[in-house]
Amino acid sequence: MKEFFALLDHLKSLYDNGLYEDVKLLADMLIATTDSSPVTSQSFFSTVSASTSFSSASQSSTANTISFQCDPKDKYTLLYLYGNAAFNLREYKTAESLFNRALQINKSNLKPKPKNLTSLDSETDIQIKYNLHLCLFYDKKYQDAYLILDSIPSKQRTIKILLAMGKLCQLLMNNKEAITIYKEVLKISKFSIVAIEALLNLGIKMDDLPKMPSNISTDWLNMYLKGKSSMISRDYKEAIKSFKTLDCNLTHRSAEVLCSLANSQYLNGEYPNAISSFEKLHKLESTWTSKMDIYAFLLYSDKSEFDKLSTLERLSNDMHQVSVNIPETWTVIGYYSLKKKSQKAKCFAENALLIDHENCQALLLRAIALGKLKAISESAVTYREATRINIYFYEAYKGLVETLLNLNHTKDAIQIAANAVKLLGSNHRTLALYGEALSRDSLTQEKSKTYLYKAIKGDPENQEAVICLVRVCMTLQQFTEALEVLGKYIRHNPSNPRLMHIYSELMKKCGKSDEAIIYMNKASGMDTNNLQMKSMIERAEQNIETSLDESIQNLHAN
Repeated sequence: MKEFFALLDHLKSLYDNGLYEDVKLLADMLIATTDSSPVTSQSFFSTVSASTSFSSASQSSTANTISFQCDPKDKYTLLYLYGNAAFNLREYKTAESLFNRALQINKSNLKPKPKNLTSLDSETDIQIKYNLHLCLFYDKKYQDAYLILDSIPSKQRTIKILLAMGKLCQLLMNNKEAITIYKEVLKISKFSIVAIEALLNLGIKMDDLPKMPSNISTDWLNMYLKGKSSMISRDYKEAIKSFKTLDCNLTHRSAEVLCSLANSQYLNGEYPNAISSFEKLHKLESTWTSKMDIYAFLLYSDKSEFDKLSTLERLSNDMHQVSVNIPETWTVIGYYSLKKKSQKAKCFAENALLIDHENCQALLLRAIALGKLKAISESAVTYREATRINIYFYEAYKGLVETLLNLNHTKDAIQIAANAVKLLGSNHRTLALYGEALSRDSLTQEKSKTYLYKAIKGDPENQEAVICLVRVCMTLQQFTEALEVLGKYIRHNPSNPRLMHIYSELMKKCGKSDEAIIYMNKASGMDTNNLQMKSMIERAEQNIETSLDESIQNLHAN
């Protein structure tokens, strides 16, 4: 018996010093040498047969058998240490089995506790139950995880346990119970931002939340929560305003505030501003991982004159050094791979989805990668899955509409775009998307102009909407209208050779050949290597000279 106690003390010492591999090895062998009836790895809530006897009196052993006598309490401690070691080594299934075995030793844990029961769980029981709930949570067994925590007497539920129960209620769609639990959290600590954000997500208004202590200045926190509230209600402009104000008023920059600002700008379609905010965030804290998959998407999508490949490479390296166990890392690496035109992006996206199969940014990457690999139908399925998980995911709707149009499923594309307008509201991006879909059907081309004009009014810098509207006008042979639309855009954006070229072509269509030459020369000057452009300019000049010769001949004839 003394030998066993000495070994158990050594095991505790190994655990306290974080030597979990050693704990696992020694505990496994100690369990094999304990002279007691085996405890099965039955689930905590499963039916237990006849009570197990831990007495060694009825068991015989040979002289060569290595055996230590131990009572249930010691076996319980041994399983607890072994389970925690496995948990810390992220061997969650093994830990789950060991925790269940430990709880079965205390038979009182197997019986539902009446409400008037005064007996309480031990601190070790509570820790086991909390860690067991985490094992079940990681295995997506949310109902079982909740039941484990619910078995802890209400008087012993700490704020950590209540928060965990609130999150599980949300996952189980029990919003009413989640609200009750989160409000209980705020009674204990008014500064639980997680609980406050959860309540805002569940529809509770800012005014209905508990007030902060009056003896502490919390204007900055109220501003942050106001921004979060605006984000949840999808008033992104107001959220941007709040986070910008907070960013300017803080003595030093906050990574959390910059991340929230960048995310708000991204959700509002302000991609260049979002990139700028994410750049500041990454410069401030290179180990920050939250929303970095969005930053990678923005860098990949950026069409500015500055190549973002080196920035993506640096971001990928930083993320890989921080952790390879989060989906954001593999998504970032996937976009870097796509930017390099590699075919490995799909594999990286699937690595991210193995960690979190409902990660929308990873699904977006997978859909884009499939599109690049010409797997158009599979790409459409992936975009659709992303819109199912997040019904407010604009980029997924856009990708799905464009993919359906490529498959010539125009009516389906129009329906999806119309749904996006309903769900996301009538803003410049959804209106442009709907207009784009309508423009592909000859019967709705005139109708598409209405939505495209509204989109351009909402965002005069929306180049895609401008090009689409110009294309529709040209298809309908409304060249003067197309010239007017493009002219307004070019006056504010005179550095795009492609648009300058289209503008010059429209001028020729409208009989303004002399002005067309001017704009062709401008376009050629922006892209000196464009031989096709130079050839077109030369042909246009010849046409003008021919036109002038004919005019002079007509003049002499008269």
